Amino acid sequence: MTEPMTRRYSDIVDYSVLDPVKRRAMDIFASTLMHPERLRIRVAPAGGTAAVLDFLDYDFMLAFNVESLGTKNLISDTMHREIAAKANLAREFQSGRFYSNLGHDVVSMAVTDLVAVGADPIAYADIIASGGSSWFKDEERLNAFLEGYKVAADKSECAIPHGETPELSGIIAPETLVLAGSAVGIIRPKTRFLDGHKIVPGDIIYGLPSHGICANGVSKARKIADRLPDGYFTRLPDGRTLGEALLDPTPIWVRPIIDLFEAGVDIHYISPITGHGWRKIARAPFPFRYVVDSVPKVPEVLQFLIEEGRKLGFDVSDEENYQVWNMGIFIALIAPKSAGIVIAQEAANHGCHVHVLGQVEKGEREVVIKPKNISYKGGI
Repeated sequence: MTEPMTRRYSDIVDYSVLDPVKRRAMDIFASTLMHPERLRIRVAPAGGTAAVLDFLDYDFMLAFNVESLGTKNLISDTMHREIAAKANLAREFQSGRFYSNLGHDVVSMAVTDLVAVGADPIAYADIIASGGSSWFKDEERLNAFLEGYKVAADKSECAIPHGETPELSGIIAPETLVLAGSAVGIIRPKTRFLDGHKIVPGDIIYGLPSHGICANGVSKARKIADRLPDGYFTRLPDGRTLGEALLDPTPIWVRPIIDLFEAGVDIHYISPITGHGWRKIARAPFPFRYVVDSVPKVPEVLQFLIEEGRKLGFDVSDEENYQVWNMGIFIALIAPKSAGIVIAQEAANHGCHVHVLGQVEKGEREVVIKPKNISYKGGI
């Protein structure tokens, strides 16, 4: 039987099913939140990018989360497998090259979600689950893969003191991995805690950039690549292969954001543009319209997917794309207009260009992207 044509991201990842499961779990677990109070520790209201524990007798909080990479490593696996089968290409590409950014990305997703609540990452614990220990016998691949974790830890200035490598034969395919991990960070002082209550009309929406796909919307990218004659080895205009571009590292803007706190910038909210795309700008559960007047240039690899996806019959409309891919912005940072100069200067010190996307208005909870005539109503 022929597999049904995939057109929209919801045909692959259906948030209308997944999000209610998360909400149901939180409802069921709600009564457990009082348990830490016996130690004078309060669990902050849920709904952000990380769980937050308020140590009532001290001026700090701890934030922690659990994050997975998703399906990005399947790109690495496919390219590795095809290279291994083609001796002439093996001289051009080394097997470890396809895995050098995976550990980096899984750490990036976790520490970014920590800094989004105002936490400075302290430690990360990796989960590298396999369907069989044979995956780890390729030394070049393994070393490149593990080095990526270290690079990300150094960028975010957190430790990796612990990890777990379960072998789950019969659950995970033996030729791949499931990558996840948990990160913990400190919010000190407590005034840095971000849950959206600081947002006011007139705040500016600043964007910290992404130059690739990062780690969200990858499943749709894989579906498009599967239908191209050369798959991940399709050449982009810059000469690189599609697979290489899709494996570019997810940025880590942790230190620039912490430096903004240290410089006294009154950050009101931070939202990573990950699952749900630009809808995430309205993640805070408050009645505001987030009006985007300017959007950045779309990264080349995403523009290529859009053009090729259109030819292949995929839904690559602006409305779809801005809720699936990051479209050039990895983090939306909301702060007063008066902070704009300092934000731009601190970001530039880290080689990061800040985009001024738009402003916050009072009104029904909504993200309006004016240049694309898009409106996403409600929260996520």
